[in-house]
Formats: sequence, structure tokens, C-alpha cells
Amino acid sequence: MPSQISESDFIRKADDLLKDAENRAKALGEGDTFVKDNLKLVDEAKSLHAEGKDSDAYAKYAEALEKIEAAETSVNSEPLARKLLSIQFVYLAVLLFLAYGTRKWPYFGLWSGLVVHDTQTAWFGALGGVSIGIYGIYDHIRKRDFDPKYCLWYLCKPVIGAIFGWFAYLVVSLGLLSTTGINKISNPQLPFAVSFLAGFSERFTIQLIDKLMGVLLGTPDNKASEKPKNSK
Repeated sequence: MPSQISESDFIRKADDLLKDAENRAKALGEGDTFVKDNLKLVDEAKSLHAEGKDSDAYAKYAEALEKIEAAETSVNSEPLARKLLSIQFVYLAVLLFLAYGTRKWPYFGLWSGLVVHDTQTAWFGALGGVSIGIYGIYDHIRKRDFDPKYCLWYLCKPVIGAIFGWFAYLVVSLGLLSTTGINKISNPQLPFAVSFLAGFSERFTIQLIDKLMGVLLGTPDNKASEKPKNSK
């Protein structure tokens, strides 16, 4: 529960708590749609409290306060988000430089012999990782739900994307997953699209791994990806 405020505490100090929630919501910006939605929840909690429906009022208050606290965390973390965004653009600049350099000077000693089709798929996986990193920071700041606890995810995502991209290409190119409908790579551009998707979406790669495990272990695809009913 946000701020560990119990229902009994709320009932004893409802007026003060609701006023405080209202002020905190307004401090996030007057006229903002997000603020209006939270103020509406606070007003509903006030009305329910006035009617003596304290349990319902507490539920509305808790919902509003959870969103307000998440928004406050997001706003306070914007300097960190900007730093992470700058790092993502540094990643992007490095990837673009490598793309230009390896194409213009393919026999340069630093990467001579490494610029082959297989390693280029890792490059596209890293590009997918950078893309989702940039989009994720923008989207969470816009929605005011940026969580600084995921800082390492943003820092590691391009590297993970490169690994996932290369792995996805390897699985598909070896024809290990005929059930995906891609059992033969006839278009030379297809591996890059697969690698980008694997780097962009962890879900894509996890589903690919589930299918591969099903094939290797002799388990039907629908069973390989099936989760226990009580899992999230």
C-alpha cells in the first residue's frame, strides 16, 4: 500500500490525507490530464468519506495516492532519465559509426575479418535494443511512471539485444524452428529483421527459446510456452 497508510489510519485522518493528496496532485501540474484524473479520484474519495463509506473512500484514496507517488518518483527521476537517454544516443552513435566504418573501410585492422553476415545480425540486435531503450524512456516519462529501479535494464539492453539478435538469427538460419514458418532464409534481408525484433522485444526472444526447447525436448509448442496458472 502506498506510504504504508492503513485503512484505520485513513479513517482517523481522512480529511487531512485527502487534502494532502489533492495538493500533491496539483503540484504535478494544473490542467494536465494525468492530474485531472487523479483529482477526480480524490474527489470521489471525499464524496464517499462524506457519505460514511470509508472503506470505498480508502480504496479510491489508495488508488490515487499510488499513482501520485509513482508520478512524483518519475518527475524526481527525470535527470536520471535524461542521462540514460544520452547514453542511449551514445550507443546509437557508436552503432552508426561502426556501420559506416565497416562499410567504408572493411579491411581496417580493428574489425578486419569480423565483418561477416553473422556478426552483422548482432549489430541489428543491438540497434533493436537501443530503439526500445529510447522509446521506453520517452514513453515512461510521458506517462509519468518512469521507475529508476530499471536503470540497469536501460544500460544493458543494447548488449542483451546484440546477444539475442545473434541467437535468434542462428536459430532461424539453422532451420531449427520449422513451426515458425521461417525454415529457410531466402531473402538476405530477413536475418536483419529477425535480429532487430529479437533485440527490440525480449518477449519475441523468450517465445523463440520456448519453441526451440519444445523442438529439442520433443514437447509440443503449446506446452513448451505454457505457464503455471498461478504464475504472472
